[in-house]
Amino acid sequence: MASVLTYLNESLSEDLSAVKILIYSLPVFYCSNLFIKGEMTGFYLWASIFGVLFLGLLTKAINNVRTNKTEVLTLNPIKLFYSIILTVICLIPQILIFGAIGWLISTHLQIPVELPHFQLIFDVIVWALIISIILTSYLSFAKYLNPLESFNYKVIFASCVDILVSFMFFIPQLLLVNFVLIGPAAALCAEFNIPFTHGVFVLYCSIIFVINIPLLASYFAQSAFEHIKESNQSYDDNFKINDVIEDIAERLQ
Repeated sequence: MASVLTYLNESLSEDLSAVKILIYSLPVFYCSNLFIKGEMTGFYLWASIFGVLFLGLLTKAINNVRTNKTEVLTLNPIKLFYSIILTVICLIPQILIFGAIGWLISTHLQIPVELPHFQLIFDVIVWALIISIILTSYLSFAKYLNPLESFNYKVIFASCVDILVSFMFFIPQLLLVNFVLIGPAAALCAEFNIPFTHGVFVLYCSIIFVINIPLLASYFAQSAFEHIKESNQSYDDNFKINDVIEDIAERLQ
């Protein structure tokens, strides 16, 4: 619990963090209102668009934390767009390849063991490993925004179990923090018969959603540092590449 509180403190301590969180909460608020109104076509469309945007934002935030930048969330559209493009390029092949492998195993491989729910347990283990491989591939890339690292399967396979175990221990902490942040507001609404669809409560929940992005970025950056092995030369090369990219982006502003 101490670690997640540290990540939360880091998420809120950067310059203009409140402004950035409020700006990025507006798309979440908009999509939430579409869902509340039952406009599902618009909801799915904008949720998909903003989902990709937030994934790119998370990627850049991981990179910022991992390379000791002063900011976590970026408002720079060039950096954000660059991060989104690289994230899509790196993640889509991994999802297609390992998603297909997971589907083939869970669909066609039947374990001849007569134990209750054994096949279900087997499928859960298979998909947990598949997800851990994709997540490790993503974190390998996000550290320095180096697409080649997402295909370094020797490192990925050696690290994916550690990443999975670490993430499983982190999820309850993340859920508890969100419960503490949202619970009192929800209780207040219930006490005064304020609907949970009220605009103020929806906006507050949207803000909490965005707060999770830098929180996750801090955790993922630390997890990548601890569990994904790399050589000193690899670190030096990636750090130099990242510095060049940052310099070009700043010059284009």
